[in-house]
Amino acid sequence: MRKVSIQYKPFKKFNHIRTFHGNFPSTWDETSPKQLIAIACLMKQTISDVQFLVIMTGLSKRNIKSLDDYQRFHLIELFDTFQSGLPYNEFIIKTIPCSGTILYRPKPKLKGVTFGQFIFMDTHFINYQESSDVNDLNQFIAATYLPSEKKFKEQFIEDNFELIGETDLLTREAIVINYHLIRDWLSDVYPLVFQKKSEENLNEPEKKKLPKKKDANSWIKVFDGLVGDDIVNEDNYAKLPLHNVLRHLTNQIKTNAKIKRNGKV
Repeated sequence: MRKVSIQYKPFKKFNHIRTFHGNFPSTWDETSPKQLIAIACLMKQTISDVQFLVIMTGLSKRNIKSLDDYQRFHLIELFDTFQSGLPYNEFIIKTIPCSGTILYRPKPKLKGVTFGQFIFMDTHFINYQESSDVNDLNQFIAATYLPSEKKFKEQFIEDNFELIGETDLLTREAIVINYHLIRDWLSDVYPLVFQKKSEENLNEPEKKKLPKKKDANSWIKVFDGLVGDDIVNEDNYAKLPLHNVLRHLTNQIKTNAKIKRNGKV
């Protein structure tokens, strides 16, 4: 957490200087749900710089307004540095209360998330990135946040996505921002399975030099490949822990690459 000190003269004719102290998060781990929502508001341009800095620093609106534009600019720069930090592996917003029902986030590092749940989470997330359709957004969150102590069922998406649609839109947008961070973390842990941002901007010749990766947008195809002819156990494959499957896919990609290098295609 970064300490923020503001000094200003309340009266121009006197040399008396007042000092106020606040804090600005330096990592996602230090960011509160309210601050994450403020970040979503800033990105959607639905919040002023003053309101944003009040929430991020804990200082009063009067304190922030006492600053000139240059001082506010330097405070905003703290957020720019903060954004460029490491990926994050858990959801900051722990619960979503909606019409008498409370939905809970997955555990840190997506512990307890099954491969079946992840397929729905990630597919609806990607759909929302492409469509900006609020229904895709609500389905993504309904696949991610579950009733307390409940194991994922596809029925939860149908049961809860309309309730989620009644909650604050910017809270939902904040969860999307958070999932971007989690997906970046997954890219670091499983680089052969997930496409990294730095590689998305490469030209075609450069991409061809990279190990062939699974298409992160085609989880159904990945699932079908995992199940193969073992249709009778399809539900059991969906219930496998996510990380077990991602480790298996990583090993499979390595094995296939080794066979190709040895000319045993």
